[in-house]
Amino acid sequence: MIAESLFSLMPSGEPVHNYTFIDEHGQSAVVSEYGCSILEINVKDKDGKINDVVLGYDSLDEYINDTRNFGVTVGRYANRIKNGKFTLNGVTYRLQKNDGNNTLHGGFNGFSKKLFASEVHDDYVLFTLKSPNLDEGFPGNFTLKVKVSFSNGILKMQYEYSCDHDTPASITNHCYFNLNGHGKGSILNHRVKINAEKYCRADGELIASAPTVSVKDTPFDFRNEHKIADALFSYSPEIINTGGGIDHCYEISGHDKPSAAVTGDVTGIRLEVCSDMPALQFYTGNMIGHAKGKDGVAYNNFDGFALECQQFPNAVNEPLFPSPIIKAGQTAKYFIEYRFSLSHGDVTLHE
Repeated sequence: MIAESLFSLMPSGEPVHNYTFIDEHGQSAVVSEYGCSILEINVKDKDGKINDVVLGYDSLDEYINDTRNFGVTVGRYANRIKNGKFTLNGVTYRLQKNDGNNTLHGGFNGFSKKLFASEVHDDYVLFTLKSPNLDEGFPGNFTLKVKVSFSNGILKMQYEYSCDHDTPASITNHCYFNLNGHGKGSILNHRVKINAEKYCRADGELIASAPTVSVKDTPFDFRNEHKIADALFSYSPEIINTGGGIDHCYEISGHDKPSAAVTGDVTGIRLEVCSDMPALQFYTGNMIGHAKGKDGVAYNNFDGFALECQQFPNAVNEPLFPSPIIKAGQTAKYFIEYRFSLSHGDVTLHE
């Protein structure tokens, strides 16, 4: 079942609608036209209690003023582009620098700050955004369609995008999860697996370095499930330099198994993230700071984690990464699935 409701009005007066998806087990997800944002995911824990496992806000104004990217769709390019510029077909494009000297998640007014159009179908909602030529500095008139559905504990986002000009593109969702329930404290005792043999080292500005390197004998090795705290308390210089946590990109080792899986230590709720994108940014909420979240709760550093399926960061400037360019008239298609279940022992992602 899908129910539509009015969230609020944009400063311009345009109405913003939310959509509540209810699955066969009484679980639900709420997605908004603003930023094509995930506002809630309510799933059952080991005791049958419903928990909202997504960090977020109560009001549209808070999402408009948000700098943490709670739950939003980010683009035209997820993650960081070094020095806020790139050269394509002999032309240098200069982007909005919203992260020091770099561009992060598309700029100050990227897709996370846009109002998507919506169209309700029997079992999904289609969200559409048209991004004009040179929007935040990116070339070409760009169209993004996001097909969202929720069934049997699986929230699926199918991305389809095209442009009338060659352009770099990397679309993801920036949901922050706490599988013990939003506002229920730290995620450091959550147990994580990542299906990756290699990751990107990050420089002092958190720009991903190429080529990827082995995770072996580093705190970034999550091939075998273990607590987030085990990595953070390694006191590795790479951990210290990223705010005492992880904010690194992984090269996914094939798509025949989930890209990552996380289990809440209190609730037993298990999240598997599945995608056909080549890379995954794992972020342990190092820089959440202090925020007033939904229901008046306080969020602090390490109170949520993000698993952002994407193209490689800064790949438009780094020839050692796979090209993120879509050609004029080409249509790209990718998906992300957030699969919720209850933990039933260890499930191996790496063999």
